[in-house]
Amino acid sequence: MTAIERAAQPVASVHKQGRCEKDQPPAERAKPDGMALSGMRAGWLTEKMRYSVTEVRAELEQLLQDQLTPLRGRFKDVGIRLAPPEGVEVVPGASLLDPATLRDHVTRFGERIGTADLRIAGVHWLGQLGYALLPPIEIAMTRSGIGLDASLSNIGILQPNGQPAEIMINDLRNTIVLPERYSGSLPLAQIGTPIDSAEALRHFVLTGLFGHTFRPLIERIHDFSGVSPKVMWGQVAYEADLFFGQLFRAAPELQTAAWEEDRAAFFQRHEWDLSDGPSPLYGPTRTTLTVDPESGEEKSRTLRSTCCLIYQVPTGRMCGACPLAPKRDTVAEKRATAGERRAAHGVAAKTA
Repeated sequence: MTAIERAAQPVASVHKQGRCEKDQPPAERAKPDGMALSGMRAGWLTEKMRYSVTEVRAELEQLLQDQLTPLRGRFKDVGIRLAPPEGVEVVPGASLLDPATLRDHVTRFGERIGTADLRIAGVHWLGQLGYALLPPIEIAMTRSGIGLDASLSNIGILQPNGQPAEIMINDLRNTIVLPERYSGSLPLAQIGTPIDSAEALRHFVLTGLFGHTFRPLIERIHDFSGVSPKVMWGQVAYEADLFFGQLFRAAPELQTAAWEEDRAAFFQRHEWDLSDGPSPLYGPTRTTLTVDPESGEEKSRTLRSTCCLIYQVPTGRMCGACPLAPKRDTVAEKRATAGERRAAHGVAAKTA
């Protein structure tokens, strides 16, 4: 059975037997107090020795895949691996710190979406990476209390079709876990080091994802393409928030306190502690009122806070949440005018 097939099984059908108290869902067990948590930490190394690395990786990978089940309608190919699958291109995350290597990946992705403009290609390559990386890391945090080290140096990017699709975590030794959210079958100490607050869990995940992965990529793409960091951060933040929105739409019962707290911490804080200045994740979307031209009724619509530039691709399409959508006619006119100028320039060049 493939990882995707396993992920299609209901979460409730996995690990029904043999659960001790600490393996029960949060609602079925009391939250550990400080002394209990200290006891867990004290017995951490001893308990880890009871399971082989292979057993831990297999069980943890299945748990992480199962957690993605509610998202399959939107994130069909997304997955998280702890070992490289056969016959699939794996791009070492650390290799992307080399500007020439990163530029090559962005150029290839531009060819896939029909543009040679590295600004547009860079923004959407980041979006595709976000599509692959963000949902599995975020859902592990929110639904299981597991903080995986998603730093660029600790991930491999699986590209079965030449573009980011799944993520592989190379080393699990830095994994942390929040006991009150964890409900897997493996003893908690087999997953990672216990921590005592959701804030510590969020800080760990934020630092790995955005401080140690997306920030260095954004800096390098800006250097060779000139695209605005604000546009790139807007793309990343929008992809990150899609996870929370899709989880709510697909399974409203999963809109727990953890869901609300994590989403607010990511996108509703003006400041963050990863660098000086305002958080580039703040407010990835905005809600606006539009008037239906036929009925005259007002409707609310959620739009992105920044444009992703895809409308500049020759196909002329706009994303569904484009902030330029209320000015669609104007944008179309500008695009047509620009096309006419390019065509006229080409004719003049040929006759010169």
